[in-house]
Amino acid sequence: MLKLKRFSAILLIAFFVVTLSGCGFNDGSLVASGHPEWEPIMYQSGDKIVGVGPELVEKIFSQLGIEVNSNFAGAWDVVQAKAKTGEVDVLVAAYKTDERETYMDYSNVYIKDPIAIFVNKENKFNYGEWNDLIGKRGTATIGDSYGQEFDTYIEDNLNVARVENTSQAFDLLAKNRADYFIYALYSGNSEIKKQNYSDRIEALPKYAATENFYITISKKSPYVKYLPQVNELIEKYREDGTIDALVEKHKE
Repeated sequence: MLKLKRFSAILLIAFFVVTLSGCGFNDGSLVASGHPEWEPIMYQSGDKIVGVGPELVEKIFSQLGIEVNSNFAGAWDVVQAKAKTGEVDVLVAAYKTDERETYMDYSNVYIKDPIAIFVNKENKFNYGEWNDLIGKRGTATIGDSYGQEFDTYIEDNLNVARVENTSQAFDLLAKNRADYFIYALYSGNSEIKKQNYSDRIEALPKYAATENFYITISKKSPYVKYLPQVNELIEKYREDGTIDALVEKHKE
């Protein structure tokens, strides 16, 4: 009889383990990800996303007793799709758009990000406002936003071809198959150095826009309830210089 009771207890425990697994029970670690080519804020290193954003997210959630895995989850459009389904809990940095707000909740702003117009030095042109881009051949990377206002202007007024990555975009500029490339200033300058285009490609002096970066949490994530605490810690780390220190660290 005692053996039968023990056997029944083991079966009951096994039942609960299987049931919890089927309901999505996991080890309690938060899955974060981001853009693989947006230094110093977020970028791929092996199978991880590193940079200012991932470090900030890990620092914030560690204060809440939550482990974070900042994983490379694919191209930026793929990462956003995974946040939409809840497969990714947190995007370590994102601009705010109407479409993204339908499936993610946004934190307070934690940093500003200038958007530049990159050109071939041999074919520079005067740029003072968005209208100066009309009639020219532009390029941008798939899935990237440059803020709701500029996104709408691009869609309505400009000829911009989307490519998979910065290598393709800079190659188009170098070969004079595009007149300009829209991209983040810091990340673009970093990629120019990596791809040995410093003697051929540069950013025009005037920014196309300056956008805010936010941490976003999928509306389908169980961690969305922590947004008020996330905002409190963002404000703390902005005021005490922690975020500025992270930026300097990843610019090096």
